[in-house]
Amino acid sequence: MTPVAASAVPVSFPVRKLRPLLAALLSAGIILPACGADALPRPAPARTYALPSAPLADVLNRFAAESGVILVFDASLLQGVQSKGLRGNYDVPSGFRTLLAESKFEVVMGASGGYMLRARPAPVRDELPAVEKRPAQTLSEITVEAKTLPTVERLDREMIRNMPAINGDMTSQLKLNPNIQYAEASLASATGGEIAPAEISIHGAKPYQNEILVDGISISNDIDPGNKVTTTSVDQIPGGSQALAIDSSILCEIDVKDSNVSAEYGRFTGGVVSATVCSARKKFGGNVSVGYSSSSWSKLFIDPARQEEFEDSANADLQPHFRKWTYKTTVEARPGDSWGVLMNVVRRKSEIPLKRFNTDNANTTASREVTQTRQQDTLLLKADYSPADSRHKGEVTMVYAPSSNTYFMENYRDSNYTIDSGGLNLSGKWESRYDLARVTHQLSYSKNEQSRRSDADYYRAWRWSTDKNWGDPASGTNPTSGEGARGDIDQEIQTMQYKLRAAFEPFNLGQTRHRATVGAELRHQQADYERLKDHFYYLTPANLPTTGVASRCTLPDGTVDTEACSATKTLRYNAGQYFGRLMTYHAGKFDVESNSWAAYAEDEATWRNLTVRVGVRGDKDSLAGGTNFAPRLKLGWQATDPLYLDVGANRYYGRNLFAYALQEKANTLLTTQTRSTNLVWGAAATSKPLNRLEDMKSPYDDELTAGATYDSDLLAGPLSLRFTHRNGKDQVVRLVRSGQTDCNSNSCYIFSNDGGSVTRDITLSWSNARAFKIGGVANRLWLAVNKSDVESNYATYAENYSSAMLRDDLIRYDGKVIRYSEQPAQNYNRPWTLRIGAMSTWPAHSLTISNILRMRGGYEQILRNGTFVHEGATLENYEKTRLPQANAIDTVVNWTPRVVRNQRLDVKLIIENITNEKNKMTVSDTYATYERGRTFALEIGYGF
Repeated sequence: MTPVAASAVPVSFPVRKLRPLLAALLSAGIILPACGADALPRPAPARTYALPSAPLADVLNRFAAESGVILVFDASLLQGVQSKGLRGNYDVPSGFRTLLAESKFEVVMGASGGYMLRARPAPVRDELPAVEKRPAQTLSEITVEAKTLPTVERLDREMIRNMPAINGDMTSQLKLNPNIQYAEASLASATGGEIAPAEISIHGAKPYQNEILVDGISISNDIDPGNKVTTTSVDQIPGGSQALAIDSSILCEIDVKDSNVSAEYGRFTGGVVSATVCSARKKFGGNVSVGYSSSSWSKLFIDPARQEEFEDSANADLQPHFRKWTYKTTVEARPGDSWGVLMNVVRRKSEIPLKRFNTDNANTTASREVTQTRQQDTLLLKADYSPADSRHKGEVTMVYAPSSNTYFMENYRDSNYTIDSGGLNLSGKWESRYDLARVTHQLSYSKNEQSRRSDADYYRAWRWSTDKNWGDPASGTNPTSGEGARGDIDQEIQTMQYKLRAAFEPFNLGQTRHRATVGAELRHQQADYERLKDHFYYLTPANLPTTGVASRCTLPDGTVDTEACSATKTLRYNAGQYFGRLMTYHAGKFDVESNSWAAYAEDEATWRNLTVRVGVRGDKDSLAGGTNFAPRLKLGWQATDPLYLDVGANRYYGRNLFAYALQEKANTLLTTQTRSTNLVWGAAATSKPLNRLEDMKSPYDDELTAGATYDSDLLAGPLSLRFTHRNGKDQVVRLVRSGQTDCNSNSCYIFSNDGGSVTRDITLSWSNARAFKIGGVANRLWLAVNKSDVESNYATYAENYSSAMLRDDLIRYDGKVIRYSEQPAQNYNRPWTLRIGAMSTWPAHSLTISNILRMRGGYEQILRNGTFVHEGATLENYEKTRLPQANAIDTVVNWTPRVVRNQRLDVKLIIENITNEKNKMTVSDTYATYERGRTFALEIGYGF
């Protein structure tokens, strides 16, 4: 739909809370003077137009812009339709009539004063005007399907284009959705150079248990999405919940399904984020743009206790300086009425200068500045085939989105490494409309990675000496000089998938009306783990003998050990040194395969003012074993004309990840050797598994939900109130179990189903159903309020789950004795949020200003503080530290003046946290962390 923007109206909220923001709200356009609103626009006088021949959608847009009116229509319905243009003197109604004279459309004025394109009603046969009796024109018959304007759950192309998201990723666009909470670190001042997609939680679920779809194909990371171990881990590589970091500029719609989700969707316990890639709309056109942001364009709030460490940082967790560049190119064409092709290329890059060492060392150049980089590329090709006179249509989509991030190990030389992720998604969809049903086939292939490349295949932490002198000799009591990295690992997953969906035409059974849908999915996945070459990890430095050949690092056979021995006396021990332990991670490869299927059936029956949707989904995955059946039930009642009530009971099964099986085998590539002062390595001992995968069940959430929607002309849009209760069961956690003779050191990390969670959400949202005018400005408005309570007994599957958690021991929390599982979640758990979005468009000036106000309730951080004796038992003691409320206004100014004909300049200014609020994120005994303050980003482009 070609939508129009909306601004906000004044809202009622405690003045005490809003006073610090009031001036910014007024200046940013979120609150506009109500006295300027026109109930209906004054008729525009006739004027002269000279619009050249062009696609009808473009001519209508230009006429509306030049006449200063708002026009709403679905541009995709006019694909391939040409207009002769408009020349002469016209007022607004006569101009629209002339442009649409030979089409099957007309433009009517709505109650808000805007105009809407609709199908022209068929005249009575005896009164057919002369124009209808002419021979058939070149225009094909077009069916108009009415769509409402977007809501807080569903974003259209204009909202995506105008949402304030500096990093441009898909999930950062969802700030208005009341059921989504972001990771606390997503806006951290200390890591402003990062560009990874934002991690989100839906109804308290872990980010990796959302299903993220692009054109119906999953881009969720099935390898190891919850692994947030340090980037220096020997055999594990950090990852995110999204396998592909897709730039949102390629998307035309994002739809979030968070409650009463249809049986068509599975593989989630949180929600479904479904995005649609844009198709070509112009006969020929495109755009190019360049964007920029940097630390000098940002206010970075750092605790004074950490400011010096921040400025001299050698750690990627502290980024005092960064520069971000974005380059975009789009070309689209519709050579014929029935088909089109679109290509989009995006490169987003961040440069983060850091010191290699956290202290200066005059004896070496190793302390020089090194620039880490983060880079995301997106190459999109989409072709669609949709002939107007055919019951078939199809599309092919290719998205290639690799990411490459460079790092180094702090205080180590020769320690550079790169983490590669992302990959390829290729899908083809074919839809056929038959008399009985609409049948869709979709076949897809994807190949994604989570890999690492290092500069060195060794790791050594020497004691400092004049020979090993690149470290800091004044660092601690036993200074060291480290070198090397963690080796090369490839992790890759390939997925082949087929989807079948049949949506039957509505039919009657007695007095009931039915809409039935059935479908099936087949999926084959293969995940590979490969260490490309041997990696040598030297440990346990010891003193060399002071006499004999060994004192000179000479082995009994006369060879000299130059790899793991130094005869130079160390600073502290006044003797040479050698490493007494060698862990060799051998080159090797193994794979894990999974076959899964799913089938679903759903029927929506309507009787009078009642609607019942009954569905069931069955899933089976060879990784987990058993078959899961997920019932979906929704009952709706149209109580009155504007009031709709519904209740639902649903079960959602989550995904089983390959990380569980891959980590079981990784440690089997390890051997260990030791030696003494003779410098001869002993026999290699092969390690047993460090992790073990036992029989597992699929995690699931049971949902109970109730809602009410009031949609009347009085409110100018739907007002929705919803309560959602989620009970998460069989969640996957990792616990330590001793006495395991088949594991390394008789102790294993075991993945089990001992995790659980409970979530209660109340949300109130309102979306402007149609644009309204204030003077010459078209306005749209969104409002959402959320009250949330999340309890969870674990953080992610990658963190160790203690025996106290397993037993659900008593603990003391905030002065009260409770069970461990009853403590609140430590992330994604703001108790309440208020979000207001406004988009205001000046068509005559080609200007759009968008604003989002986000107010988030004070966050409760949990800190462990010793123990507490309760009834003779010693309990772990946890204290609650309440962080203050966080407020922010994000703004986008988008100016698109016409240069010549259909060519436009595109200037986009994004300002996050325009009021420069100092929002605290976390506290500890030594310092606090904060979100970024006012941050600017500028993008300049040219469209043709």
